Amino acid sequence: MRVRYASRIVTRVFTLLAITASLTTNGHVSAMLRGIDQEQPSSPRLLALKERLTAGDRSALDKFWKEISAQGAPIIESAADNDREVLVTMLWRSKEETRNVFVFRLGDVSKSMTRLLDTDLWYKTFRLQKGARFIYQFATNLPDPKEWRGIQRFADDLRNDPFNPFQFTEHYNELNPYEGNSYSAVELPSAEPQSWNILRPNVPAGRVQRDKFTSKLLGNDRPIWIYTPHGYASDNKVYGLLVLTDGGQYVNTVRVGIILDNLIAAGLIPPLVAVMVENPARFRELSCNPTYADFLAQEIVPWARANYRATDRPDQTIIGGASQGGLQAAFVGLKHSEVFGNVISQSGAFQWMPNDEKEPEWLKRQFAASPRLPLRFSLEAGLMEGTWWWRDLMAKLPNAPPANLIDPTLLAANHNFRDTLQSKGYTIHYTEFNGNHGMLNWRGTLANDLIALIGIKPAPKISARKDAVTPLSLTRTKNAPAQIKVAPLQLQRYVGRYEMDPKFAHDFVLEVSVQDGALWVKPSNLRLRELMPASESRFYDSELPDLRIDFIKDDKGNVTGLTLNFGQGDTLAKKVPQS
Repeated sequence: MRVRYASRIVTRVFTLLAITASLTTNGHVSAMLRGIDQEQPSSPRLLALKERLTAGDRSALDKFWKEISAQGAPIIESAADNDREVLVTMLWRSKEETRNVFVFRLGDVSKSMTRLLDTDLWYKTFRLQKGARFIYQFATNLPDPKEWRGIQRFADDLRNDPFNPFQFTEHYNELNPYEGNSYSAVELPSAEPQSWNILRPNVPAGRVQRDKFTSKLLGNDRPIWIYTPHGYASDNKVYGLLVLTDGGQYVNTVRVGIILDNLIAAGLIPPLVAVMVENPARFRELSCNPTYADFLAQEIVPWARANYRATDRPDQTIIGGASQGGLQAAFVGLKHSEVFGNVISQSGAFQWMPNDEKEPEWLKRQFAASPRLPLRFSLEAGLMEGTWWWRDLMAKLPNAPPANLIDPTLLAANHNFRDTLQSKGYTIHYTEFNGNHGMLNWRGTLANDLIALIGIKPAPKISARKDAVTPLSLTRTKNAPAQIKVAPLQLQRYVGRYEMDPKFAHDFVLEVSVQDGALWVKPSNLRLRELMPASESRFYDSELPDLRIDFIKDDKGNVTGLTLNFGQGDTLAKKVPQS
């Protein structure tokens, strides 16, 4: 069975490198040090609220919370001094003793959220460029960040913003919708449309097929997914080849099959075959691992050539990945340029170094020391990937190590890697997107990377495309409509254990219960969460808002199972008979 859900969201470098937080304070010091603000809020709306409260209007706070409950958060306001930025204010309402509140994955480490006077309102305002797209989460009552020494211990403390109705869900496995994670998400006005990963009914669809691949070099097996373009079965032509690591995420979250369909139909790239490879030992396999590089070059690619008519031309073969996968993609190019002539790195973790090294950015030094190879690169990084809480803390220590021995930010490491490649004469396409670390942004930028490397023609300007105005790409939380009330007796019929097919998810059980008149589910070792009713038999998971749950009944009305669906087809879980 895979690493449990709560831990995986941290151990995956997608989240590890982007997490940021703020300094906390001791719970036994003065009220001032416990977060009560002594300065004026930069948010005009909060400044007005503070002034009313200071004047004695205590009803203003209740009115404010009612408005936020109806309108949602964060608060987005124009910056007074320029038209390029906006003020984004995160809000937290404390319902218990609260020493501190942290905003994760966004901003710097300078301070925690601030408490407004002596109220239950905590806030933090960020000045961001217009058009930003980002994810974030909250955590409360954490120790001083100087004591953290990592973030895995806080995995179970992270919570989405209860006032933000929009969430983004990363799915890893279409056979088990609970292998995934949801984040609060924001798309600011003027955010770049993400149109290539939207299903278009008139575009001929290719096929994505799941398979299992056994590696002799690695001594294990893993899922892989193979994309073949529309018309593949009816011809005998040879196709270009795209290989991506973190295959489950690229298939189920990025929706690489839809992206390829749309780009091919638009005449922007030639038809190609793609192999998406899963990584059961992700950090080990994607940390400049030579054996894994050999696995891709000597097992995956020959297999694709033998079974799917993939090209043997390196200039038409691409290796790609995101974060740690982007790092490994560049390393694979360095080690096997005779197989892969093109590299895609989406927010590559180029600050990485081996355990026996003291200086970060190991791969940069390898490229600097090697002759120029027949490689072309498409590199990208986020403008909001330029902060890292641990670097800030290390630099402030009394006996801080030299700056070159402190990991650079991900954005800085990408700048340095780009500059090194340019100094060696490599052909590079480098871009920076307006966002932070995660698939929310990479699913929108992958198309640009493909066009840069194998494009037939440039992508049309956004204003010239028929799909220039695209719908918001986030999932709205499914709140139970007031008129939907499921009878208590019916809820009790759903109570029980539901087991997924062990072929797809070994020992994965859903425990359904009723608490306080509502239906709840605990998926195996994940935390308990409420199910929000959409009808008498249809519910949505409150923590994975795109996950639909339908209960199944037989002809006699007995509940026999349930299906899970996040848009990739139904997954059945059978109800276990009571012993």
